[in-house]
Amino acid sequence: MRVLVAFEDEYRVYGSAITGAVRRARPTDEVVLTAEMGVLETEVRSFAAHLIISSLPAPADSGEWFTWVCLSTDPNRPSEICVEGKRRESVDPGLGELLCVLEETEGLLVGSNQGPRGAR
Repeated sequence: MRVLVAFEDEYRVYGSAITGAVRRARPTDEVVLTAEMGVLETEVRSFAAHLIISSLPAPADSGEWFTWVCLSTDPNRPSEICVEGKRRESVDPGLGELLCVLEETEGLLVGSNQGPRGAR
């Protein structure tokens, strides 16, 4: 699994914490942290991420990526989780929920025997 974590500089500590936690929980996964929000789409394409965890919402045309989690920086506002185009909301999701999303994405990849769309 390839996971891209992207947060603006002011929330970089969140990104670092998530990156570290995912690496500890799933040491065989490739996890990259970036704060270069201006080049996020380019990084997503070049890294061929299976899961993106970001403080930005998924692009309107996100059919190219399997899973995108838009974590709200306000714990009272819902975060959005998009897996294969199916969107759902979660208020203040914890690491356990993020790891469940990662496992859900991995299950889709194993079931389809392919990488992210567009990187077959």
